Amino acid sequence: MKNSNFSKQVSLIIVLALYASNITAQQEVNLDAEYRPRVEYRDGYSAPRKESQSPDVLMLQRVRLNANYRSALINARLSVQDSRVFGETNTKGDAVAKTGDAPSLFLYEAWAELVLPKGIAFRIGRQALNYDDQRLFSCSNWSNTGNAHDLALLTYRIKDFKADLGYAYNNNQSNPLTSDYDYPQTFYRNMTYLHLANQFKASGINLSAIAVCEGFQQTKKIADQPTEYSTNYRLTYGGNIGFKHTDFPLDVYATAYGQAGKSPKGNHLNAYLLALKLNYHILKPFTLTGGIDYISSDFCGLYGSNHGFNGAMDYWSASSHPNEGLIDFYLAAQYKVNDKVTLLGSYHSFRLGKQRENVSNRGLGNEIDLDVSYKFCKIATIKAGWSTYLASPLLDASHTFNQWAYAMLTITPQFFNYKK
Repeated sequence: MKNSNFSKQVSLIIVLALYASNITAQQEVNLDAEYRPRVEYRDGYSAPRKESQSPDVLMLQRVRLNANYRSALINARLSVQDSRVFGETNTKGDAVAKTGDAPSLFLYEAWAELVLPKGIAFRIGRQALNYDDQRLFSCSNWSNTGNAHDLALLTYRIKDFKADLGYAYNNNQSNPLTSDYDYPQTFYRNMTYLHLANQFKASGINLSAIAVCEGFQQTKKIADQPTEYSTNYRLTYGGNIGFKHTDFPLDVYATAYGQAGKSPKGNHLNAYLLALKLNYHILKPFTLTGGIDYISSDFCGLYGSNHGFNGAMDYWSASSHPNEGLIDFYLAAQYKVNDKVTLLGSYHSFRLGKQRENVSNRGLGNEIDLDVSYKFCKIATIKAGWSTYLASPLLDASHTFNQWAYAMLTITPQFFNYKK
């Protein structure tokens, strides 16, 4: 699809939404955008830098145009996104690479929702998912592309109780007549999940539970024999309990997840993730945070926010950790200078989950993250940060001192807002 045709379709959808606002009562239509460039200095980011490598500087950019429609009976959202690295495409050539790579301009979200009686709603289309502390499902806002899923979602809301039932089934467009064909193992073929949550506002306790079943197609090819197709099912289950009360200075958040079934490649799973986080509000502008994450070797964090856990340099995440598992002890401090400036510093100590054979030391290294956020105005925020990872001998690193820095500008203008 050429960019001109794509832009015409986006404009048509917006015009139709504006037209609908004149014929249906109790509704709201708005059009907003996000412009987010980010420059990064990478000198050992995500893995220790090798002697043959040099530090790198790159500029990323994400632009989104969002159209929202809300009424008593129907809600809808359209989000068009352009995600690129500066210089990735020829400014005088085609915006879509002829090599078959994914285009930089595409639909991030496109869904419609029917609001049914008694707190029930049905939503279908491409949509971002956020649950709990975003370990399993997240829009992954730090990512330059974000996360979204093509699925049908049935929701139920009554007072402080929420229930979501989602289902997705994916196909390859080039094979529309049969289910027996090669499908990438890196992405699920089908997925079903149930999420339940309840807030007890008087006590400050929040409870949630989730179960996710994913099916991954596996292809087995043997010479001179028909290709065999099978499905590996991975089950992830668990829940969270949180405590937060305005009259008490300590917040508590505990997480426990298990994983069973088979991995996308057919390996049997018996994995888990345990986490505990404490926030202590010493003074109104100052918060001290401490916690621990324990992740077994074969646990996969599904579609969560990897950058939000286990250090900003992304050495370790719920989907990338040592064969012995990972333990992350961390301590952080946040100070809100005023309504515009916020300072954040954190320290992580990483260790193997269990002893490695013939190795007495379990330490993987330490990480320090420093960040500052400045709210330039109502629609613009500037963030910057610097991190260093001090690698241990277990990483077999050429450089024990690795660093990463970034500066990011986020502007979110609202172009149009109509209420009736």
